[in-house]
Amino acid sequence: MNKVLPKTLSRYFAVQAAYNLIISSDKDEIIDNFNSKSSSIFIDFDKKIKKSNIDKGFFLKIFNNFFYKKINIDELISKNLNGKWKLARLPLVISAVLSVAISEIILFPKTSIKIIVSEYLEIAESFHNVDEIKFINAILDKIYKEIHDEQQRITNN
Repeated sequence: MNKVLPKTLSRYFAVQAAYNLIISSDKDEIIDNFNSKSSSIFIDFDKKIKKSNIDKGFFLKIFNNFFYKKINIDELISKNLNGKWKLARLPLVISAVLSVAISEIILFPKTSIKIIVSEYLEIAESFHNVDEIKFINAILDKIYKEIHDEQQRITNN
């Protein structure tokens, strides 16, 4: 990850913000922390990113959409899990990755699903093993098809 694009950083921070929201439920504090005067953020122990490199508008769009549509997003995830899985059983980071990716799929239906999925799988690779990445990929694929089919039905009516 030599040069990271502003939208990629926005996605990364939206996943972090969603994770923080899942565990704390304080959206205003999360946004305040994001908007704080600190000019740099550490992605890991070695990688320091200037906040000016983040597409703040994009971050706010996908994070706010996640926040306001969380119930609908959770329902989409729940109904696309196989029978032995429940949303409450998912690791919180996986839930955050799925939720923000779905938020973006809903917000930007014309963006290639390959771009969206590959970006979120790359983020997930920082935290998870191959089996979990495959799981995320499969869920996002099912949900994309469901959203896409619903949009097609609306368009055709």
